[in-house]
Amino acid sequence: MLTVSLLLVSSLIALKRKNIARWLALLSLFFFTKSFSFEWLPGITFSWTSSPSLLFPVFLLIIASSIFYSRNLDKIQTSMILLLSSGIIGFLGSSSPFQHFFFLELMLFPTFYLIRKEDSFSAFKYFGFMQVSSILILSGLLGEGLISSTLLTLGFAIQIGLFPFHSWLADAITQSPTPLNVLISTSLIGCGLVGLLTYSSTPLLLLPLGIVSAIYGAILATTQDEAPRLLAYSTLSQIGVGVLILVLNPEILPLFISIHALAKASLIFSFNEIFEKTRRQTLPDIRIFSITLFISILLSCLSLLGVPPLLGFFTELNLLISAFTFSPYLGLLIVFTLIPTALYCEKLLSIFRNTPEQKIESETPLILSIILIIGGLLWMF
Repeated sequence: MLTVSLLLVSSLIALKRKNIARWLALLSLFFFTKSFSFEWLPGITFSWTSSPSLLFPVFLLIIASSIFYSRNLDKIQTSMILLLSSGIIGFLGSSSPFQHFFFLELMLFPTFYLIRKEDSFSAFKYFGFMQVSSILILSGLLGEGLISSTLLTLGFAIQIGLFPFHSWLADAITQSPTPLNVLISTSLIGCGLVGLLTYSSTPLLLLPLGIVSAIYGAILATTQDEAPRLLAYSTLSQIGVGVLILVLNPEILPLFISIHALAKASLIFSFNEIFEKTRRQTLPDIRIFSITLFISILLSCLSLLGVPPLLGFFTELNLLISAFTFSPYLGLLIVFTLIPTALYCEKLLSIFRNTPEQKIESETPLILSIILIIGGLLWMF
């Protein structure tokens, strides 16, 4: 809880001293193991603890990277990124349903504000979907039985942008500054999947939605020439895969969320570096030479495809085994999703086939993507 408290304090300091706030926020991430508990009403305890889940170190790394990339934002935007980060960490360590709901609501305003700075329509669309999600989640938490579980399932399905509740997702992601883009695509969606894992007792309700999201998102991604929109639809596809894992083999969901977060953050940071240096987002127009970005994008794409020995191989293999055990037809559908995934990954890598006009190097995306192969080797041995 010390980390959450320091992030909240940092978000206030950022309104006056942005750089001091960023350094305090980065320092606060080292105290995430400090648990906290107090009784604020008779019989009602507020407590926070860092679980041993893989999600904590991965999300802390993603948040640290996003805070580092917030150096180009103004004071209020930086404050909102830090406030959002406190909500993410608070959600992961919460020990009760209403604490989860509180931190979900805490994430809503800074996300809305940051999107609205770029595009009001996308911001209000996001806000509308999240308000419906909040009502469903709160109603589910107050109820019990099958109806309660169904409401929670639908609420968190909207929260993560699962088909057919996905129309806010691509607009919100593409109209976000890079630090928010990364946090939406990785941590916010990760928190939503954790919510589904924790509160949904009707996972089969999600099975057809997961299949459609995985296939539809991957196919839409192959039709995009704008890098931000391609990555947004790729996220929709990976959300579908995550939901299928939740239904078929929930034990490996935290590993999948971590892998997707690392790979997607590396891709977003890579293309942000390209856009900042070239001012181009259309893939056929990007003409660069870069060893670090090529390795980053290649490793991230291979991990999304589940190629060994990258960490993504283990979730893909377990998912396929579980799917074929459940139904051979479902297994074949999941195999089919790999085809458009390979096509949009090839599209991302095609920028390095163009005649280079500029050299760009960046280490942050490379660090995130290398963890995928290191993690895979450690997992094997």
